[in-house]
Amino acid sequence: MIKPAKIKSVTVNDINQNKIDIEIIKNDVKNLKEETRWHNNKTDDEFKRLHHKIDKIDSRIYAIAGLIIATTVGKMIADMWFM
Repeated sequence: MIKPAKIKSVTVNDINQNKIDIEIIKNDVKNLKEETRWHNNKTDDEFKRLHHKIDKIDSRIYAIAGLIIATTVGKMIADMWFM
């Protein structure tokens, strides 16, 4: 035998509570968006600083590599001249 569906009555208190819950959820979403935006800005700033530091390190490595190559090539040329 099929049981009849229970019908739930909706009261004014239920409607008001739903409105309050919806406003709370909207406020929570707004706060999450603001916090996420703040966090993203902070992370972007950190990435910019790290990128700058990495560029400095890269230029130092290239300078050292250039010095090594220059001294090696210079020594080879000197050995060829003065043999």
